[in-house]
Amino acid sequence: MSTERHRNKSVQKKIRFTPDEWNRVEAMLTEVRGYRPMTWNEFASRSVLGKRIVRVVLPFDPKKVTREINKLGVNVNQIAARVNAQDYATLAEVEETQRLLSQVQEQLHDCWQLMKRDDR
Repeated sequence: MSTERHRNKSVQKKIRFTPDEWNRVEAMLTEVRGYRPMTWNEFASRSVLGKRIVRVVLPFDPKKVTREINKLGVNVNQIAARVNAQDYATLAEVEETQRLLSQVQEQLHDCWQLMKRDDR
């Protein structure tokens, strides 16, 4: 964060927790960070000031979709490297990439359907 934003925040306070309290705080912060990036200071300020900490629940696992997209990207890069080096790609490489692309498209379609269903 820039220093511009902190110029109005000149008061610093220390806070103490029991180990059990800190474990609970860390669990809450970890849960929130699973949905959006948030610093400890932002989390503490919002909590103490009673501001909303929005928790977004996705009806699918974005990490799974990301892994599939990454696999697809790796295959496409391998094919591009082979074509650039040897002017061809094997049929197996192209078929594997098409298979992965189909999986990603299905997953994205399923995610979209879940999101549309939850909007109702």
